[in-house]
Amino acid sequence: MEHLVAVAVHLDTGTVRYFITWGRIQDTVDPVPLEQLILAHRQRFGLDGRAVAARVCPTLQEAALQPLFHEALFSFSQQRIPFGWRYHAWRGRIDRRMRAGREIYALGNSETVATAEHNARDS
Repeated sequence: MEHLVAVAVHLDTGTVRYFITWGRIQDTVDPVPLEQLILAHRQRFGLDGRAVAARVCPTLQEAALQPLFHEALFSFSQQRIPFGWRYHAWRGRIDRRMRAGREIYALGNSETVATAEHNARDS
């Protein structure tokens, strides 16, 4: 799993909504904790349906054609991922922010991206 990932959330209406977030934070290999985290915070994004499943996409390309994909990607690219001993402190900080519902960008909703950009500046 890469540092940035797309997560597809399948709705009971048959539609799919996409999110971008950090990938190696909860577990470096297993995508299930991240998928569960996205599902736990889904209600704040107004998905127009009940979420029935989430899956980490094999590449970001799956979500690349979604509205506001590039804006969300740009916001993430503004954060540096440190190396060495600083990485562990950074990872802990990002994990706490994700568990609080931050650092999760819903694609297709400009209000969500604006909120995510504000959250990134707060760190």
